[in-house]
Amino acid sequence: MNQMLKKKLLAAVCSSALFLTACGGGDDGDWSFGSSNVKAYAVDADVSAIAAKHEILTYKMQSVAGKDIDATTLIFIPKGSAPSGGWPVVVWAHGTTGAADQCAPSKNVLDGSEKDLVKALLAKGYAVVAPDYEGLGNTSAPHPYLNLESAATSILSAIKAANGQYGSLSKDWSVIGWSQGGHAALAAAQYQKALLGYNFKGTVAIAPASYLADTLDEDLQTAQTKAAAALSANDAAAFTQAIGIAATAYTYAAIVSSGIKAETPSFQYVQSFLPVKVPIAELAESICSPELGQKFGVDIQQYMNTDYTKFFTYTALQPNFKADPVIAKYLTDNTPGTVKLDKPVVIYQGEADTTVPVNITTDLAANMSGLQTDVQLVTFAGETHSTVFANNIDALVSDINDLMTDN
Repeated sequence: MNQMLKKKLLAAVCSSALFLTACGGGDDGDWSFGSSNVKAYAVDADVSAIAAKHEILTYKMQSVAGKDIDATTLIFIPKGSAPSGGWPVVVWAHGTTGAADQCAPSKNVLDGSEKDLVKALLAKGYAVVAPDYEGLGNTSAPHPYLNLESAATSILSAIKAANGQYGSLSKDWSVIGWSQGGHAALAAAQYQKALLGYNFKGTVAIAPASYLADTLDEDLQTAQTKAAAALSANDAAAFTQAIGIAATAYTYAAIVSSGIKAETPSFQYVQSFLPVKVPIAELAESICSPELGQKFGVDIQQYMNTDYTKFFTYTALQPNFKADPVIAKYLTDNTPGTVKLDKPVVIYQGEADTTVPVNITTDLAANMSGLQTDVQLVTFAGETHSTVFANNIDALVSDINDLMTDN
């Protein structure tokens, strides 16, 4: 598979209309891009104060359909003079935003925890490459959500394109990702040898998506448990939270379905969703994840009306969808951490996470360790799916710095 991905990377580079010099005999030849594939990315004063460049780079990658497509990545380069050998690179792999074109980070404002992380990395002297992933930011190609090889190709192609465009970058790199991006970070670590001539240092994965079928089952069970406790206590706020957990689970199931369709165009949403719920699930291709979650939340509310006990009989999914061979294959093929990774991995996980449950990530880390991967799992009591990222920026950057300097 690494050899196949290497060929994809080289083919994408050589076929690019933006490629100005002929491809040489190897992956490490000199190559450059014209300025037409770079445009400014607007940031606030906090970021511009420490970033010499904040741009959107368009590059070529090969899609899961085997076609050369345009892809986009954000590029942030620190102010000042690059160290000897160039600015070391940290890839930021973003969390779930949705599968629609407008959900691409390059089409949205950098803010919140992602902004804090980028600033902290720049302040430490790292250039940041932050790909949108295949299909995001490109209206002519779908997004293969949680597809391991697609995520790896997106990241590795972005690194190579950035190194070709900007002469001040080192070939030393690491990757940090959250949620979907944690899955993508592990994918990049699995396939990193396809990027010849580069020096991969390791991975930090924050609440990475894995074991998707088990995650869905546990999330829906958590929603039911919380709803039962809320009704018993007459706690409206807790019951609303339970609805949100269920709606989020169905949202991810819909986006995964869109990812399966991106790889297998003959796939139909009715293979995973009940016919009456398909119109909502199909919105995964046209709206972003927060809006899709709201749609499922409203549907749950409408189903219950004023009989809140009906929450326990609501379902959007086909009863045996996991037995569908196309779905089963996609879930199996795109599980991260199933081979030994050659460089260290640090995983952050909140114990109060209702999106990626702690026991799912504990199993992932244990299985990776069983394959002799150097993996460290760090759990945080009381931290949720979002706060385990937001509240630990300094520690995350410290771990990245350790990876970049220790091996």
